[in-house]
Amino acid sequence: MPSQHTREGDEEKAPETEIGVPLDLPEFRVVEQMGPCDGILRVKVIAKTTTAQCPHCQQPSAYIHDCRERAKRDLHVREYQVRLIVLKRRYRCFPCGKTFTEPDEACGPRRRTTCRLRETIGRQAASQPVARVSQSFGVGPRFVGVCWQKAIAPQLAQKGLDLSGAAPLPTSRFLGIDEFAIQKGHRYATILCDLENRKVVEVSRGRQFFEVVRLLGRLDHPEVVEAVSLDMSASFAPAVRCALPHAQLVIDHFHVIQHVMKAFRKVVSSWAHKKEGTILLHHKQQVFLKAYEELTNDEKADLARISSRLPALETAWKLKEALRTWYATATVETAEAKLEDWIKQVREHGPEPMQQALSIFAHWKQEILAFFRFLPTRISNGYVEGKNNRTKAMMRQAYGYRNFQHLRLRILSGG
Repeated sequence: MPSQHTREGDEEKAPETEIGVPLDLPEFRVVEQMGPCDGILRVKVIAKTTTAQCPHCQQPSAYIHDCRERAKRDLHVREYQVRLIVLKRRYRCFPCGKTFTEPDEACGPRRRTTCRLRETIGRQAASQPVARVSQSFGVGPRFVGVCWQKAIAPQLAQKGLDLSGAAPLPTSRFLGIDEFAIQKGHRYATILCDLENRKVVEVSRGRQFFEVVRLLGRLDHPEVVEAVSLDMSASFAPAVRCALPHAQLVIDHFHVIQHVMKAFRKVVSSWAHKKEGTILLHHKQQVFLKAYEELTNDEKADLARISSRLPALETAWKLKEALRTWYATATVETAEAKLEDWIKQVREHGPEPMQQALSIFAHWKQEILAFFRFLPTRISNGYVEGKNNRTKAMMRQAYGYRNFQHLRLRILSGG
């Protein structure tokens, strides 16, 4: 019985509570369980089989040459790490006289972790930052990356893609292409999407002419491509014409409206700074910038009231809405005539910023009208822009990616 006058620090430490580990590995039999000690549970196991097939002569053997311990990491149990102490037996094959080690299906050859641990790490890395998964499992970030790449490999193979980025790319009738900044103002990447099946085909470095041509040159059946949707980029259009001369270029309607809206915003802002419009447009500029069908009854009343006092602004607003109506109602037969009529109205009655915005219709008229050739499919870069926004959010959450290959695989696997 311990003395009642035990000095401070001499007390015996209470043993940790024993924890039963749910092994759930049918190929092993538990020999002994130790711990927990220092936050680690150690479980000694041995294979249930008593014979093994010789890899040299394919003959079965039951003669045990020796047995050695091998430590393997397994899934956590609550807050405890689990170490499997695998008793690996070496057999001697009498027909060929050679020795061999019994196979380890739970971990794989020359592996220090179980398959299910690597699979779990790979699944978690698909939705969490690598650093967080690395810290959670107490493994290195490079190992987490390897587990994650192995986990997404079947998913990429199902899409016809590969990890290396060198294999031919699957081709569809309608493609979308766009760029995004890896490092703002310095480095860019190009994303190529299948608009028909709504999936990312490839992500490659750069946006220059030769880089885009090289990307499109990897398409396995380029003759299948009927149309490519893109923005009004100076590098994309020449590259697509060079690599896919038979494909129709389609300027996305969102970018056309966005371009005209940028000019219209200047018009609204200029009126808001004029003497006659300062009070009328105070906290009311959004009424003119929103689509008419999205306005509330009160906003429609404000629109009518301000328009009656500022007729020039009302004219600009009507021209902006007329372009939206053209996109919504025109057909392949009527599109060109209605567009010419709208351009004429802008030149005659439109404010200067909107007249300057007409330059895109001189340079890209046929590509803009091509949008109506593929109705009701409505080829647009909406899916590509959505992927770009998701990519930018993903890059912000990760504070950027130093490894472009890692970023590429993140995008191809869906996030």
